[in-house]
Amino acid sequence: MLGYYTRRSFSGLVRTRLSRPPAPLAPSGVHIFANLDQDALPRRIIFAIRSKLGDTLISYQCARAYADAYPDTQVTLLTRRAYASLLRDEAGIRVIGFDSRIEMVCKLLWLRLCAPAFDILAVLWGSGPPIRLIGRLVKARRKIAWSRKFAPDIFEAGELPPDPLLIEPAASVIRAFEPRFTTPRALSIPSLAARYRARAGNIAIGIAPIADEARRNFDSASLLLLIAEARRRHGEAPIRIFVNPGNAGSAALIAMQLPAACELRPFRNLDALVDEYMALAAWVGTDTGLYHLAAAIGIPATVFFGPTQPHKIVMPAQTRTTAIRLDVLGDTHCEEKSCVRPLCLHAAVAGWSHASPATRLDETPAACPLRGFPAGALGTIREIHAA
Repeated sequence: MLGYYTRRSFSGLVRTRLSRPPAPLAPSGVHIFANLDQDALPRRIIFAIRSKLGDTLISYQCARAYADAYPDTQVTLLTRRAYASLLRDEAGIRVIGFDSRIEMVCKLLWLRLCAPAFDILAVLWGSGPPIRLIGRLVKARRKIAWSRKFAPDIFEAGELPPDPLLIEPAASVIRAFEPRFTTPRALSIPSLAARYRARAGNIAIGIAPIADEARRNFDSASLLLLIAEARRRHGEAPIRIFVNPGNAGSAALIAMQLPAACELRPFRNLDALVDEYMALAAWVGTDTGLYHLAAAIGIPATVFFGPTQPHKIVMPAQTRTTAIRLDVLGDTHCEEKSCVRPLCLHAAVAGWSHASPATRLDETPAACPLRGFPAGALGTIREIHAA
């Protein structure tokens, strides 16, 4: 039987409920892995994810799917503390959070000295020297990472398909020891989704205008267009603007004069943001980890894309999400990281709002792909829905 750790027994390990849902059913009505030799399955697995919010939630779906399919396996997840708090009530997964590299090392040393060895260490996402540290410190029979480049002498790796979706690296790790693993097709944090479904009076509209890089940020003009269109579509519903004051570009929006019935809701931590999300009827915003959190909770979402590719970021069966992008961009990706006036994004917002963007083509970098198209092509958007 799985035990659990509390903060009394070891500070920082997040308590998790032990009851698990039944394994998911395949379309045929049988358990996905029912015909496998259960005695050959690994019994103790530690998954590791060391990345940003969106990447973490996407990769987590693979750990969640594996834990659901194999409820007798002891599953541990190592991730950043801010994200561990989102997963603390997830059934059947012991979550270990860390703030710093030093804290991560201390917790891994504790596991190495005080816990039995794992059958599998599976690094689902992350990069740089910390991944090598994880590989060196964890005792495991097999050590598998989404890429061997960080420690080729320690890890084996799965096989990625051509042009992989963002979830494919994590799925490839699991398929290295469980070849029949099926890649998840939608985001969900079941514990938070259940809390959202149980909440009554979800009427507010949430807007997230800022990402962690300038080329994915709304400017003040785009935000005002978005507010006006949200008001047209949702009537007198209260509108809440979510901004992390630590993100570049947030100061200008915080200083804005907002229309009536719009509230700025700065947040410093994700627990506070989740409390805000529980009151939302709809989420609208840019391509950011805050979208992935909204989708995982089950909030209907409209997410705008500029330089990044919707088909790689929005999960294929995320039925309550609509992705918006300029039609002329197709499925291409823009590598111009110096852009601070993303016309591609602002024009998508303007097209959805039946307006014209304030950003001009001559404000974009010389390498901007939009410079190769006639101005008339920048007014048509494409709405992308789950299959």
